[in-house]
Amino acid sequence: MTEDICDFCKGIGASGPNTCVYCNGTGEWNNAAQAYVKNHICQCIVLDRKFCPVCNKACHHDTTLNPKQKIDPGYGGMPSPEITVIA
Repeated sequence: MTEDICDFCKGIGASGPNTCVYCNGTGEWNNAAQAYVKNHICQCIVLDRKFCPVCNKACHHDTTLNPKQKIDPGYGGMPSPEITVIA
């Protein structure tokens, strides 16, 4: 039955090359894995920025399929260079 397997690793007991941290490699269902998958932060940035590797669904950021990244223009967090007048 599907409710008897770990929601995170889908009963495999591993997540990629590592042992599943929620079921300790047993593949058995537990509250922690279920709660994490139900309320996780989208991890699409880990792969292709289109699909979340946790739930295998399309990116579920608040934005479109391209999560926004703010790039500092180089003015120390200011939107434009600060002009200092020396008198």
